[in-house]
Amino acid sequence: MRNLILVIAICGTALSPILSAPVLATPINNPSANPADSDTLAAMQDQCDLIAASYEVPGSQNIWSGAVVFGSPTLTSGPSEVSGSRVIDEDTVEGAGTFTPAGVYIDGDPYRVGGSVNMFGFQRATGGSWSASTYNYDANFDTTFSWSFSCDVSEEVYVPEQIIEVRAQGQYVFNDDGKGSDEDAIRANCEQYTDNGQPWWGTLYRPNEQTPRCIFDGTPAYTDIIPAYWEAPVFRASVTGTPVNQDQNDNLRGYEANGSGFSIGGDVVIGQVVVCISPATNGNRGNPGAWRTQNGYTGELCNTAHFNVAEWGAGSTTSNGTYISVPPQ
Repeated sequence: MRNLILVIAICGTALSPILSAPVLATPINNPSANPADSDTLAAMQDQCDLIAASYEVPGSQNIWSGAVVFGSPTLTSGPSEVSGSRVIDEDTVEGAGTFTPAGVYIDGDPYRVGGSVNMFGFQRATGGSWSASTYNYDANFDTTFSWSFSCDVSEEVYVPEQIIEVRAQGQYVFNDDGKGSDEDAIRANCEQYTDNGQPWWGTLYRPNEQTPRCIFDGTPAYTDIIPAYWEAPVFRASVTGTPVNQDQNDNLRGYEANGSGFSIGGDVVIGQVVVCISPATNGNRGNPGAWRTQNGYTGELCNTAHFNVAEWGAGSTTSNGTYISVPPQ
């Protein structure tokens, strides 16, 4: 019969130093992505610069630029434990796998369980070893996140220098020279006077005279120069960039489900086992054989006399069965 290990109570237990860090363990939780670092930002901006440059027209002085618009990070690799970084939480170590007792014995007298024709006892061990273990630990883990993003492409239109000739605003006022000059003739003469091909709007004198022929009343002509400039950026397109990978290292809590085995000392309760069995002869349950000890019981109470007075350790005391396989003694 397979022994079921129900309880492990370790008294004065000492863990042996054979605990190690098996592979395939994982952290309890995945890490959160770190903010995009300077290298990631630079890689994104390089892509946006190239995308913006693809819109340039040869010979044009318009400026194209690309601005990074963040997306979201996606876990693409890891977490992968960094070898040699594990720190085991000794308080969480528990035995797993198969427990091999160093030596076993039965504590107390055999007892009955329900209507079974066998008798049972509490099996204990004097130390032993586990084939495996479970435990929590802290370790460094490498993880890779992929950052998605897009580029907002904008254009600044170049406006070249502008030279604006502003014409005079006003009219010539006749200045009576007291000589009976014709006003219309003098005004026409003034308006026809040019300087470099443009009307000269000012005061015009006769040669060798101090009295002006006519006087201009208004705003003289002038030249207005507007320097070259670029208009404010105008959004032109949104282009998806190629995601950029970013590595990070985090110290995380992990759980090991298949750690190395270890040895224990002290007295260990294994659990309930059959200690006295009365097998049938030749498989005939109506023809019982002799009592036989099991599972390390060395006492002298494997007999029918004790069976009839044994205490019930579990089960119903009224399930007596037929007892056709109980030996006569």
